Amino acid sequence: MTKYELYLCDVSGKNEPIAKIESISQFNSFSIEDRFDDHGWNRLNGIGKIASATDPKRYIIHSIKHTIYYDKDDLLIQCWLNLEPHQGETSPAWKQQ
Repeated sequence: MTKYELYLCDVSGKNEPIAKIESISQFNSFSIEDRFDDHGWNRLNGIGKIASATDPKRYIIHSIKHTIYYDKDDLLIQCWLNLEPHQGETSPAWKQQ
């Protein structure tokens, strides 16, 4: 079986994963400088959620790393997004009318 993991790392802090999202299907493609908003991720290390849909935490993708390997009988495909905080306005695509 193939498994997918998306790790999100905030480069302004300790540069370690702050959230992990797992899937059995591929994630959308990502590009450096894409906008990436936190609308309430469950944070790793028991921190909980620090953002919401009404008060998102905004990021821009700084860099991307991929790892692919076998974990027992499963193929594990990981995408690591290094995110830097973004202080600008919310994307017009997400503004509520």
